[in-house]
Amino acid sequence: MNEEEVVRRERLQALRQNGINPYPAKVTRTHSVKEYMGLFEEIEKQGSVVYLTGRVRTIRVHGGLTFSHIEDGSGQIQLVLKKDHLGEDNYKTFKDTVDMGDFLEVSGRPFVTQKGEHSLAVDNYQIIAKSLLPLPEKWHGLTDQEIRYRQRYLDLVSNESVRNIFKVRSAVLTALRNFLNGHGYMEVETPVLQAIPGGAAARPFITHHNVLGADLYLRIAPELYLKRLLVGGFERVYEVARCFRNEGIDHAHNPEFTQIEGYAAYMDYQELMSLMEEMVVVAIKAAGKDPACLTFKGQELNFSTPWPRLTFRDAVLKHSGIDIENFPDVDSLSVAMKEKNLEVDPKAGYGTLLDNLYKQTARPAIIQPVYVYDYPVAVSPLVKRKDNDPRYIEMFQMVYGGGEENIKAFSELNDPLDQEARFAEQAAARASGDEEAQFSDPDYVTAMKHGMPPNAGFGIGIDRLVAMLTDSPNLKEVILFPTLRPEPPTDQE
Repeated sequence: MNEEEVVRRERLQALRQNGINPYPAKVTRTHSVKEYMGLFEEIEKQGSVVYLTGRVRTIRVHGGLTFSHIEDGSGQIQLVLKKDHLGEDNYKTFKDTVDMGDFLEVSGRPFVTQKGEHSLAVDNYQIIAKSLLPLPEKWHGLTDQEIRYRQRYLDLVSNESVRNIFKVRSAVLTALRNFLNGHGYMEVETPVLQAIPGGAAARPFITHHNVLGADLYLRIAPELYLKRLLVGGFERVYEVARCFRNEGIDHAHNPEFTQIEGYAAYMDYQELMSLMEEMVVVAIKAAGKDPACLTFKGQELNFSTPWPRLTFRDAVLKHSGIDIENFPDVDSLSVAMKEKNLEVDPKAGYGTLLDNLYKQTARPAIIQPVYVYDYPVAVSPLVKRKDNDPRYIEMFQMVYGGGEENIKAFSELNDPLDQEARFAEQAAARASGDEEAQFSDPDYVTAMKHGMPPNAGFGIGIDRLVAMLTDSPNLKEVILFPTLRPEPPTDQE
């Protein structure tokens, strides 16, 4: 216990000895700070008494006059406390027991200081939550990055810019929901605990259900359950989905993340490209930004629609010199990549190898927003093949900012026999050591055999989208409580 906490505990004890409860159950509040400031002149004319609540951010004592600021979720207001108005005992109690960081309920009337600051002349006050530890120093806030992420509550109370990031996140999510609802999508919920973790190429987290005596997985994607709903008769569905992938942690990846994933019957990926462009522009505007001039990582990005389009094959050829059509299997592609001094995973299947080639060459070179589309069929086993060239699938991604990716979308596969064959290919890849190959899901194939309408689906990473909209180069900045390495035990533990 540090010295500051000792002093505050003593003040807490003194309050209780004087019969004052610094943690009352009932609090009176007639206005938020923002509402009070907006109605200031009207309240002043009426001579009304208002009740405000908030956290003490400053205290300045000048003899029998004290200035203080309290802050609630809407803003900050100056309090003016006068000894001859409050009474000597009440005024002394304020000076002796109120600390910065405490929460107060105050009542009083509008007051304009000699400097013209709209304030509240305090008639009465009570402590409604006593803080035993101080807040970070006001003028410099909390700057230690590790502490900022581990003690996000201090980061939020200290740094208004951080609070604004999460206000943007909330506004963007609301705008995306409204957009999808307005286009006939229905929001649904699907299982987080899954017997088979399908819908993406990723390593899952595994857990155990004691009563069932069965291992379960945290979902890596909601895809296969959402598409089961298309079989069931819902034509447009989406989910704001918390997903989990047991993989590396870096500036662009967190094991726990949020995405919006949705599917629409009777739509193809070309139609979906236009819809997604429109939806991203809606999100940009919801964040208060200009789609034509968005700053991210020191670069000015232009999201004015329509965005340019580039096939996967052309993107890789342009930036690596490798034409993937000349290297149709693992062995030949591995040789070609090694000749270009590119990294080759000896355990990777053909689809993973193609993906690695793209990520090492084409993706980092893309700055302005581009749709990369028509991926090789081996890259994703759940996507419909192109009618005029079955080696490729109707898939696209939005790529921008030197290799950032968001929006992964497809014309979805609805041929159960093709799906069954692709699951078999993925099973073979897993058996050969590719831990990111997808699991087979027999029940999903059964659902498809009952008839699945043609459809198109998308996934948008909310963390990455908000990072772009707030110019945050690290995803930890836009996740309230990011996954961190456990702290080492202290001597007391």
